Amino acid sequence: MIKTLRYTFMAMLMLVCSTAFAGVITLNATDFAGSETATVTQDGITLTIDKGTSTSGAGNLYNGQQFRIYKGNILTVSSTVGNITKIVFTCTANNEVKWGPGCFAAQDGYSYEGKVGTWAGNAAEVKFTAESNQVRATTIEVTVGGEVGPTKKSAGLKFSESTVDYELGTTFTAPTFTKATTAAVKFVSDNEEVATVNAEGVIAATGKEGKAVITATSEENKEYNAGKTTCTVYAYRMNVYKKANTVEAGKQYLIVAQRDNKTYYAAPVKYNAEKPYGYLNSFKVDGIVDELKIKSSYKNAFTFEAVAGGYAIKDANGYYLYMDGKHASFQLGNEAKAWTVEPAENGTFTITNNGQFIQYGNGTFTTFGAWTEAQDKAVKPMLFVFDEAAGINGVQTTVKPQSNVRYNIAGQRVGADYKGIVIVNGKKYLQK
Repeated sequence: MIKTLRYTFMAMLMLVCSTAFAGVITLNATDFAGSETATVTQDGITLTIDKGTSTSGAGNLYNGQQFRIYKGNILTVSSTVGNITKIVFTCTANNEVKWGPGCFAAQDGYSYEGKVGTWAGNAAEVKFTAESNQVRATTIEVTVGGEVGPTKKSAGLKFSESTVDYELGTTFTAPTFTKATTAAVKFVSDNEEVATVNAEGVIAATGKEGKAVITATSEENKEYNAGKTTCTVYAYRMNVYKKANTVEAGKQYLIVAQRDNKTYYAAPVKYNAEKPYGYLNSFKVDGIVDELKIKSSYKNAFTFEAVAGGYAIKDANGYYLYMDGKHASFQLGNEAKAWTVEPAENGTFTITNNGQFIQYGNGTFTTFGAWTEAQDKAVKPMLFVFDEAAGINGVQTTVKPQSNVRYNIAGQRVGADYKGIVIVNGKKYLQK
């Protein structure tokens, strides 16, 4: 009887020892205040940050009230208490509004919505590459699922390019698709008017302007985790803008400045309902030019509408610019407000609302604002008008995809190391 109890106790002890912790471990950035380190550990979960391809260095996991990871940094989340089945990043408003959504580069099991990035899978260690300029998260929640067991392989779904910029009228070269999983892969385009995808993952542009997100997914099986990856196609034309000497109602204009042998053009303020204001950031080209060619996917033009007292200025997002008389940043609203527009002989314009006129580059800044007086090193803007007559604007083409996928003469897809006759983009080659 005693021997039986002893064996039973030992069996129970072995079972307890072989079973790891299961639950959610929450790492709060504020708990590591002042640590300023590239590695932090809590309850068997370790966060490690490597420089990766970042030009800003490895940075610190803790900065202020947030975990901060620079673009190109690699964040490793590892566990010694059980396989990780879920990781949730609660990102800050700055990440969503200022630095762009997504947080980390697309990979199997990772998704992003609102301000929350979520990874789901089964692994003792997961690596993330920061894709936003800075990933900022207040908390990182790690769910541990139980025993540390064999880790399933990554599905390995991947397009050779995560984004494709395609200028209408040129040859479209489709990115190649590869996978590791043995499960079937499903492909879908969210905008087939712009780009389609076939059952093998070959993407084709239709010749119509716009954006299409191609998504590839696979189910989990005995050997591989579920997988998901995307490729975004931006099909655009080149819009031509030419230096204007006058303003016409209803026309679209770039707000331009020229200084230090460079030409700058303004971009609209990214609208935030809580803070509907801001300076106009700028893009630049080298040299003093009288013509600019800008991708149609870049919505940087402003429409000048005729109103009593002058012109209303509406950005590409549909918001009107005006000044509140207190700040040099532009206010955004739904009501048209009159600006006076006065051309000068040197090609610039005095564009005024509520006593403040638009200027570029207060001091050494590279933004547009509006002040009541001339600012140090600032210049008045020029206006470049959209050239509707430029033939390049109306390009529409039907595009034959160039996939670079290899097939043998039996029509079966083969790899780059295949020896023999292969068919690539409809042409036969001898591959030695």
